[in-house]
Amino acid sequence: MTLEDLFNFLKLIVNGQKAYELSLSKGGWEGWLQCELWYTLNQYDISSEREFPYPPPHGKKRCDLVILDNVNKWIEIKAYGIFRDKSVEDFITAIAADVDKLIHDKPQNANGLSLVVVPKAISPKFLEAITRRWNNFKYVEYQYVYLFYFIV
Repeated sequence: MTLEDLFNFLKLIVNGQKAYELSLSKGGWEGWLQCELWYTLNQYDISSEREFPYPPPHGKKRCDLVILDNVNKWIEIKAYGIFRDKSVEDFITAIAADVDKLIHDKPQNANGLSLVVVPKAISPKFLEAITRRWNNFKYVEYQYVYLFYFIV
């Protein structure tokens, strides 16, 4: 599975009215996105697991989604909802924790990917904050959201 294949699956999930409306909810948007991606991958016979444990000695840390096919891709997902209780800076800090897990905790032979989905309504504020912190994140623009990604 290539990165382009993964983005095509994500486009099916996040590029619609349903995803847009869920991003406006007060909770569950990120979990919904993780489940939808897992479901879509498995519908196409791409073996994946949610909440997969990082290998020892990394305690009880878990990865949001691991694709277990020959690519061995570890994916951490964040989705910013419009009514998120935390500030953009807190959200950036949570992304940093995910990136740190991918850099230091995933298996050496695995590929890492940080995915961040942000509704266009708040994207200018988020784009400013993320570019202050990293220059490694790239993004894809869809109808309702931006998909930021960082390959680790």
